[in-house]
Amino acid sequence: MTSEPFQRFYVEFDPAPAEPCPVAFEDDPVIVLFFQSWAYSLDFGGTHELAQAAQYLKTRQKLDLRPLLKYADRDIETPNDQREFDRSWQPAADLAACARTVAAAWTAPDDTLAPLITGYAHLAPRLLELAAMCEWAAARDADTRVRMSFLLEQPEAKTSRPAGY
Repeated sequence: MTSEPFQRFYVEFDPAPAEPCPVAFEDDPVIVLFFQSWAYSLDFGGTHELAQAAQYLKTRQKLDLRPLLKYADRDIETPNDQREFDRSWQPAADLAACARTVAAAWTAPDDTLAPLITGYAHLAPRLLELAAMCEWAAARDADTRVRMSFLLEQPEAKTSRPAGY
């Protein structure tokens, strides 16, 4: 019996397209989540090389990373989790532009960025695939929104929180 690999990273559109998106990730997109998480960690003192790369893109190259940093956990346990999940929608065109811009910087890094991204070359192709998905959806409806979300644990392997937590 062959089982599908556990999906950790999701891309959804609203309104949902009538046909499935012809663009798919050609490899595991969890690298996008990895970059997002380290970029997000900057506000909390993150020092990983991907956090440093994100900082460099923001401050030196003046890239707006906010569309990439708008994502949510699919594991809804509280009303606040649901609100965050609902607030994670954004214009597909904005995310497409951001993903393409970061991918371009990644594929042609300058002398400062290059050592920070060594070993993470597989991020750029995933960002380009994400951009293509968003462009495809936006071409069908200019008001299309996109939501990126993640799931860290397989639902059937999760243990519930004890009462009161």
